[in-house]
Amino acid sequence: MEFTPLTAGQRLAFDRDGYLVIKGALPPEMVERTRTAADRLYQAGLASTGLNPAGYWYLRNCLPADDVFLELLDWPTTVPLIAQLLNHNIQMITSHLVVRPPCPEGTGHDFFQAGWHRDGGTAFFDLGEAQPRMFIKVAYWLTDLSEPGRGSIRLLRGSNDTSVSAPSDGDEENLEIRAQPGDAVLFENRTLHAVGPNLSDVTRMSVFFGYGYRWLRPMDYLAQPQDLLDRCDPIRRQLLGDCTDAMGYQIPQADDVPLEPWLADHIGKASTIDELPGRFFGTR
Repeated sequence: MEFTPLTAGQRLAFDRDGYLVIKGALPPEMVERTRTAADRLYQAGLASTGLNPAGYWYLRNCLPADDVFLELLDWPTTVPLIAQLLNHNIQMITSHLVVRPPCPEGTGHDFFQAGWHRDGGTAFFDLGEAQPRMFIKVAYWLTDLSEPGRGSIRLLRGSNDTSVSAPSDGDEENLEIRAQPGDAVLFENRTLHAVGPNLSDVTRMSVFFGYGYRWLRPMDYLAQPQDLLDRCDPIRRQLLGDCTDAMGYQIPQADDVPLEPWLADHIGKASTIDELPGRFFGTR
């Protein structure tokens, strides 16, 4: 995996706002290849199940469905930033292809395909407002969302402070992220986000990858296929949730986290993993 340094300004912005926009994260050729794969899966999904009741289509755990998604697993302009914002002890917890066609005629600006929410399932109820930053998602935009009303994600700046509530002043449209194909946005689990209506004639295509600490359960898979793991390098295997044994998720050994020396080579030692009890006592 190629390294991209996280700047001090990017870290400050992410810590303050709860999200970070990366312009031009994917080059045009990668956008086209990813969009081609997305459209193939979308057309097959439409023929099989159609749109869901909210009027869009999605595929959870999309990574095994096409090798172009495997390339995104360790994409150099985004994933190294996530490793620096969390640490080396991470894995992919979700890969999520989402396609939102134009809404039916007459749909209002106040329609939400996804209301304001924080990610993490029951974590907010289990942990309350004191929940920490546990994972970061990156959304890659495959279509032009530079104009309002195209069903782009809406992010509430600063709502990674969990005392901040969802907006209710009717100004939600101004929170919509405007993006070009190939742009990406990183946002963390505590950041409030929503999706308004797609009132354009553009079908919105995007793919989301989530990365969290390895002691978290993945959202949309139990284990990745062995034949997929077999053709991956050690860092990709870590990101796909591979492990030497079950204890490796709680008390990782060196073989469990090849991302640790890789990150240390670039930014220096940034963790205390060598001080974990299993390494201190030489046993787990």
